[in-house]
Amino acid sequence: MKYLFILFIITLIACNPKKEDELSADYFSETVQYKQIEGIDADLLSLDVYFNSMTQIKKPVVIWVHGGGWSIGDKASQIDNKVNLFQTLDYVFVSVNYRLSPFPYELNNSDRVRYPDHNTDVADAIRWVVDHIDQYGGDPYRMVLMGHSAGAHLVALTGTNASFLTNVGLNLANIKGIAAIDTEGYDVLDQVQDNSDLYINAFGTNEDENIQASPIYNIQSGVSYPKFFIAKRGTFLRLAKANAFIDKLEQNGASVWQVDGSIYTHSKINEAIGAPNETLITNALVDFFQECFN
Repeated sequence: MKYLFILFIITLIACNPKKEDELSADYFSETVQYKQIEGIDADLLSLDVYFNSMTQIKKPVVIWVHGGGWSIGDKASQIDNKVNLFQTLDYVFVSVNYRLSPFPYELNNSDRVRYPDHNTDVADAIRWVVDHIDQYGGDPYRMVLMGHSAGAHLVALTGTNASFLTNVGLNLANIKGIAAIDTEGYDVLDQVQDNSDLYINAFGTNEDENIQASPIYNIQSGVSYPKFFIAKRGTFLRLAKANAFIDKLEQNGASVWQVDGSIYTHSKINEAIGAPNETLITNALVDFFQECFN
């Protein structure tokens, strides 16, 4: 029973990735390894680029970071509706993999993949995009990060803890927006102190590191943050965590868009992005993207 929730997620994400020959004639995909680490599966350090045929005008870029409790998941999971959406919008779409913490959990393995490894990989992927996306028709000066669940935590932390970007020669100004879709990972410290094995597996128990890994504790006055889009849902406590993050962003001058997606489950709110005839999440996201890119 300990891993029932994660096994449920595995079942939900076990879908076939979109094949290149299933894309429309003028939309293409390419898989690229964005960095190498000895002993690490190259697929975990790769990304997929979806792009239209080349034009003179550089196009906005959306970088997607998948969820899965920092321990499972893949860049190709639940991706089809998103690919179709960004093809329609004429954006370049990038879906990123990153190193995963062990599953089943290895809480006593000091050498396991854990914070800050996931965020370090995401930052390296962003650096690759900045350096190479113009080859796919993308504009490296117009980028939004988007993620679901654990991926929402990773993009929210990238947008609040500037050290991950500065370590790869970038800064918060390189990111026009952050779209975080349904996570309760805004306060990692609280989750670890609540003895959540999922969070301990991914972040350890060092209090200083847990604070560094918590988007809410990285928000400071006097910092210019990207625009934020927060899709929230679920229990009173889950909504309270999202609202506390939103409040702190706004108190420090950040522009925040928010949508209550409580009509959806945790998995369905992810599937809703770009789904045919879906309006609650998709329309709000499209408006947010346009605000960021204009």
